[in-house]
Parts: sequence; structure tokens; C-alpha cells
Amino acid sequence: MVAQTVVLGREFAALPDDTEETLVGSSLHQGAIATLYTSLTLCARRRGLPWFVGNQLVMVVRREGGRPYMPSPDILVHPTLGGGSRSSLILAADGPPALVIEVASPATAAEQDLNLLSPAGKPGAYAAMGVREYLVFDPVGDIVADQVWARRAGPGGFVPWLPEADGRWVSAALGIAFRPQGFLLRVHDQDGRLVPTADELDDRVAQLEAELRRLRGE
Repeated sequence: MVAQTVVLGREFAALPDDTEETLVGSSLHQGAIATLYTSLTLCARRRGLPWFVGNQLVMVVRREGGRPYMPSPDILVHPTLGGGSRSSLILAADGPPALVIEVASPATAAEQDLNLLSPAGKPGAYAAMGVREYLVFDPVGDIVADQVWARRAGPGGFVPWLPEADGRWVSAALGIAFRPQGFLLRVHDQDGRLVPTADELDDRVAQLEAELRRLRGE
């Protein structure tokens, strides 16, 4: 178990939980989440790392003077919990994830996902929890002009997390990197290689099977 004494202060009392309505997005929204989940899981599996990758998993966080805060980030990565199935991540027992990613939607972006100034915004709460890196991806670019809005832990809270000269956001917490490509946020692994999507993996398998049939003379 991980010792964790974080309790969100009363200033976060009005911060709403995620609901089914706020989590269900467009096909672009869900496609971006699915691709991130698959890519991050592959990054961990290839290196034998004990990451836990959550897809809209409920986090349970103590809140001073009231019921717990229970957000469901689109993607979270905890570096030490390992794989397997979980119904929730309990901050007091598990500790905070290293990385949280939200895929922006018009219903939640301005008031919650991108709101650094208000206690009703997620960035301040994630920073108070001990999340080291926070990234918001906009598949279309209508809400975030450059498609990516990112922050990382610094003195006194989150500070801007800026891209490298090659346009990649490099995660100091996980040793991987992110870069927008069309409607997707693509992942580069610990060696800088682009991690294939599920569709790309399927295409590669089909190509190998076709090549095998050709060599057999079928």
C-alpha cells in the first residue's frame, strides 16, 4: 500500500464528479481514448513495466468536510500498480497517477478540463492530488488551437508543459512522448518509436499473413 495523506480542501467542495453524460462523447472522442489506451498499454508491456492504464476509471479522493471527489479521467497512468482489472483507483491506498489525460469535449472543456483558476476546474484538483503531468487533447482543434494543452507539477502547482522542437510533448514521469496526428494523439515509446494503433497492427498482421501465403505458393 502507498501512504497518501492528501485531502482536497474546502475550496474544492463545488467540484463536480464526472457523470455518464459528461463521459460519453463523440466517436472522435472515444476513438482518441481507445488509441491512447492501447498505445500506453503496449509501452508498458514491451518493457515489462508495472504500469496500470485506466480508461475512464473512477478515482476516489478524500475531500475535507464532505463526500469524496470521484472524477473519471479519460486516461490515467499509474506507474506501479501493475496490470489487471480494477473498478476504481483509491488515492488514499494507491497513491496518485503519474499522468492524467482528458480528451476535450465542448460539454466539459472550458469549465472543468482547462480551468486553472476556478476550484470547479480539474487542473487545480489534480495538482493538489499529486498528479505529476496533465494533458488535454482536442481531436478537432476547435477548443484547443494547437490540439494539446499540457501542464506538469512545479513549485506551487501546475506549470506549462511545452512541446520539444520536434512537436512532441515528452513525459518526464513515464519516459514516453505524445504528438497529435490528425484526430489522434499518438504515442512514442521509450525509444522514440511511434507506437502503432490497433488498426495499424491489424494491417501489419494481414500483410505478414499475405506474405506467408505467397511464400507457401498458396
